[in-house]
Amino acid sequence: MERHIQRLENDIENFPKTDDEKDKFVEKLSGFSKHSREQYEKLSTMHKNMQKLYESLGSYYAFDPHVLCVEDFFGDLASFRTLFVEAVKDNHKKREMEEKIKRARLAKEKAEREKQERQQKKKQLIDMNKEGGENETGVMDSLMEALQSGAAFRDRRKRTPRNGDQSSCSPVSRWPGANHGNPTKALSVV
Repeated sequence: MERHIQRLENDIENFPKTDDEKDKFVEKLSGFSKHSREQYEKLSTMHKNMQKLYESLGSYYAFDPHVLCVEDFFGDLASFRTLFVEAVKDNHKKREMEEKIKRARLAKEKAEREKQERQQKKKQLIDMNKEGGENETGVMDSLMEALQSGAAFRDRRKRTPRNGDQSSCSPVSRWPGANHGNPTKALSVV
């Protein structure tokens, strides 16, 4: 580009003078040449600054700026950023999962402790009942405590739901032996 501008400037200087007033070649191209020279100087300065900055990037990131082109460098930088963001997300998910597992483990341990405490209280209550009249002091207090906390009721077996037709409520339909000597009715239902 420098050579082209220089040739244009030489052509304008060496152009023969004409007496024709309509010939505006020198006038128009002189303005263009001057404007082109200014633009070229700006671009040249910017290019030199860019090269200096790229060389400083090379020394900062420890690569040879003459071997690695700008496109490859910024491509590598973009892929590093993408992988880094993914790693941060993965680490965050892993940390959340570990915290969730820890909370579940702590809740399980707490439930186990509470269960053991309830069983121990119930065992103490049963032991007091077995001892009978040996140690009468505090029996009412421990019974009241067991009733208030619900420890006396916790180990009851839950009722299982009935299978089959629940619409009939007669004992004959549920228990064939409860028909009191009427075998035909019991056989027809069962």
